[in-house]
Amino acid sequence: MTAPNHLGISNLSLSLTPDQGPLYRQLIDQITQAIEQGQLKPGDRLPGSRAMAESLGVSRSTLVNVYERLVAEGILVSRAKSGVFVAEHSHARIQPQQAPPAQRETPALLSFDSGVDPKAFPLKSWQKSMRASWQQPDPLVLEDAYPSGYPGLKQAIADYLYQLRGLQCSADQIVITAGNRDALSLLRHTFNQISPSSRWCTETPCFQPIRHQLAEWNSTRSQPLPFQLPVDEEGCQLPPADSSPPVVLLTPNRQYPLGVALSSQRRQQWLQALQAEQLWVVEDDYDNEFSYQGRTGVPLMQADRSDRVFFVGSFSKVLFRGLRLGFIVSPPAHSQALLHSRTQLGGSASLPMQPVLTEFMNSGDFGRHINRMRRHYRHKRDQLLALAKQHLQPWFHWHTPHGGMHLIIRFRPETADRLRPLLGSDPLDQLLAERLQQKGIRLDPLSAHYASAAEQLLQHPEQALEPTEGFILGYTRPDEDSMHRLVHTLARGLSTILD
Repeated sequence: MTAPNHLGISNLSLSLTPDQGPLYRQLIDQITQAIEQGQLKPGDRLPGSRAMAESLGVSRSTLVNVYERLVAEGILVSRAKSGVFVAEHSHARIQPQQAPPAQRETPALLSFDSGVDPKAFPLKSWQKSMRASWQQPDPLVLEDAYPSGYPGLKQAIADYLYQLRGLQCSADQIVITAGNRDALSLLRHTFNQISPSSRWCTETPCFQPIRHQLAEWNSTRSQPLPFQLPVDEEGCQLPPADSSPPVVLLTPNRQYPLGVALSSQRRQQWLQALQAEQLWVVEDDYDNEFSYQGRTGVPLMQADRSDRVFFVGSFSKVLFRGLRLGFIVSPPAHSQALLHSRTQLGGSASLPMQPVLTEFMNSGDFGRHINRMRRHYRHKRDQLLALAKQHLQPWFHWHTPHGGMHLIIRFRPETADRLRPLLGSDPLDQLLAERLQQKGIRLDPLSAHYASAAEQLLQHPEQALEPTEGFILGYTRPDEDSMHRLVHTLARGLSTILD
């Protein structure tokens, strides 16, 4: 066995052992543990990725991946031209001084998970693609010589986007990523080149880790919070005029989590603002493969003529979570800036898996899989709707989603009026979620995805948006038995409180 490598950082020692699992995972665990135990303190600076990689004898991309993940989780913070530091309010857990005596493992909580259903994955087709793609491997893949991604995969993605989404682009505009977190880090580096004074904006409500990530990025600015744009029945509202065009992370065709699409009038307003160079857009094409009624709208990027929209996609919601492959489509005018950022940061996406995915797409198995999963998820959606109608209708109302991977249920006004005196003044969905966690289920409160009241008053004093109280019920991952248990537990929990 190869001897461990050691690196001292003050009183910190990192040790990598080849047979103890993936090196990036070992580093994440050890850095997190050092923070938890006080060896690394808030504000401490970590070595640069290049120097640390050389000292540990690993690739720089491994260290970049480690730092990016810890930054995304709020454990570290990256400051432009200064380095990477332990966050002032790190989310790392504080470990007790002494572990209690042997404890039973806490059973995993059931949840309305909107992840991929692993039981439906076509293993045989994937295995066939693995064998076919590696019979005569590309020598440049073995040498890790495609920094922007495997050329065959980039062409396959360009063809797929045109056929399924109506987006016309060339392979040269595409950079392969290790998923959305890697894509955002890469885009941040790119915007530091092409629009360095821009701040980031996001929708409210939105995916919570995104808001935390953008807050970290804006932490060195005079206005550290990401400007959060309210979403109404016509979709996301435009940002106010700014001397420096902001970068807006936008889900125009199926907003997460509300599911609303931009109206034709609001869409035209966004396109006009782009044409007037008033903003930039990072278009997140979230779960638009799964449309159950008609076709999803054409991407905003296809209609844009300003070269100011970047399009982001991921295969994790389509194939399986562990794949960690996605892509960015850059506008032609900025494809070289994006490629420069990828070269500067190093590759994070798994290159050996890219020929496999290429073969899977080119063989037609990918398209067949998408069609099967669309039918499969529609069936699961209908199962959840039937259960909700049978057990939850007295307390909640909802609209049937025409696509996507989750259902939103909202409290009926009379239910909220009855619950508030019993549960308190905090958001009802969050209070109820805390109670039901003790019953073995994890719920995703809708109100938690909105900006806080203080943030909204600071940014929108004239139109503070009242968070909607309800739950996001993912239906794609749970099996039928789990779905029944989840709905019944939620219904019994409400009955117990109200009866």
